[in-house]
Amino acid sequence: MKTTKHFFTLIEILTVAAIIAILAGISVGVIGLINRKNAEAKTLATIKALELAMGQFKADNGRVFFPSGYNVEAPAPMKLILPQTLPANLNGTLFKYLDQKLLNSATKIDGANRYFVDGWGRPLLFRIPGKFNKTGFDLGSVGPDGKLGDGQGNEVTASALPTDADFGSYFGQGDDVTNFLRKD
Repeated sequence: MKTTKHFFTLIEILTVAAIIAILAGISVGVIGLINRKNAEAKTLATIKALELAMGQFKADNGRVFFPSGYNVEAPAPMKLILPQTLPANLNGTLFKYLDQKLLNSATKIDGANRYFVDGWGRPLLFRIPGKFNKTGFDLGSVGPDGKLGDGQGNEVTASALPTDADFGSYFGQGDDVTNFLRKD
């Protein structure tokens, strides 16, 4: 009795390859969406924690928190900078109100300072008094595209922060994640 060997036809192989490609494409899209949502959630959690800490700082100290090097006379968007090492006495500092896990997960160290970053690793932008959040300060992220607003503004990096004019024109629009809702 003769046995016959069965081989896959070219059509069967191409069909399986097409199905695998479609499933891979769907998976990549879903994973990208999940990563973006995680980064947005991390950014929002950091912003909310900083808002709470700054509110507690103001209640305890009777004054608003200003980061080191902030010029109150000429307010402009900046990184929210804190010293790299914790002071021995936390009283009178923002560190007293911040969770150590937040400090470890949402900050980057640059020289002698540390600054807060969003879920994509870019610096959070801080401005006091706020242009949009009239009751306090503006705090937020430029979002996944790295640019102010709908991508019309300049890219924001640790060394290239926006001017106050760009900040006022574009920040808080599009994919930006902020502590205010912009109403133009």
